[in-house]
Amino acid sequence: MNLAKIILALLFFCSVPSLGNHGHKNQQILSISPQIALPIGIKIWFNESGGSVMGLTTWNYGEDFASLGIGHFIWHPYSSKRASFNSGFPHLLRYIEARGINIPSWLQGRNGLYCPWSNRNEFLKEQYSSKMSELRIFLQKTIPIQAEYMTRHLQEILPDLLASAPAEERVFIYQKFYSLARTPTGIYALVDYLNFKGAGVSNSRYNYERGTGLLQVLKGMKYAPPGSTPLQAYVWSAKNALIKRVERASASQHTERWLGGWFKRLNTYLEGNIDT
Repeated sequence: MNLAKIILALLFFCSVPSLGNHGHKNQQILSISPQIALPIGIKIWFNESGGSVMGLTTWNYGEDFASLGIGHFIWHPYSSKRASFNSGFPHLLRYIEARGINIPSWLQGRNGLYCPWSNRNEFLKEQYSSKMSELRIFLQKTIPIQAEYMTRHLQEILPDLLASAPAEERVFIYQKFYSLARTPTGIYALVDYLNFKGAGVSNSRYNYERGTGLLQVLKGMKYAPPGSTPLQAYVWSAKNALIKRVERASASQHTERWLGGWFKRLNTYLEGNIDT
């Protein structure tokens, strides 16, 4: 079988045992159970906002959109031309609705497309309103489904990762992806980093070589110290990519101040199995 057929087979036909409690073979490995999704979601929540309930509903200074949930899913106001059902929070709501889970009436259907607060000032003034409180309760209750949604996105991004890599490196990247995705802890590490630093997908060879996204971290695992486990190699590669990013940055940006926090987050990938 030639390389093109191998890649095609890897992309569309490879499946492995489920991590859920269903016991069926030939399910996609990233079809995780709620028992696994909950601790993964809590870890991501603590990484993004320290486990703060208020942190589930934020609007960062200088941005023109709200950021909601454990993954800080983007929610644009009505005035934004970028609002669509395919953007972060509206897409999450559609996923939750499709799963038959009740959501607040004011978020159902097209009502969830636009953030009801037009700007950051309006959003901050409503921090203790009944609508904001209901939103936070909803986001707390759906932490497992949010983690499941993020895991689905991780699986969906794999073809883009492979398409952005040189042909000769695709099998290696695929193999490293699934060497991690065979365990709940590895899935957490993949999902969290994708949410943290993005996919790293690009048509530019320059960006492919110098990026800090998930794609570049998987590629860089080949240079990890001999004898490293997949998770150790993954964390080593991520730290190496971020160090190089700091080294390439202008001294005036002082990006080195972020390394401690970045490394602390990456170290959570090595803390042991996800508790179920």
